[in-house]
Amino acid sequence: MLDVLKKSVSILDCLILTTGVFWIFNMDYENLGTSEKVYIGVFGLWILMLFVRIFIVYKNDGGKNE
Repeated sequence: MLDVLKKSVSILDCLILTTGVFWIFNMDYENLGTSEKVYIGVFGLWILMLFVRIFIVYKNDGGKNE
């Protein structure tokens, strides 16, 4: 499984994930503006598409090819 993650997740994905998690934890949820709501939605879609990409790589490789 670790091999599948190495094939499907790049350094840029890790950078986006860490930056996004940092922003989400530091948001003021009582005063959300439109841009913050859009950011949360887009970040959620990005995470969903990341999981879809990992699933596709896993199914195409079968998790066995190195």
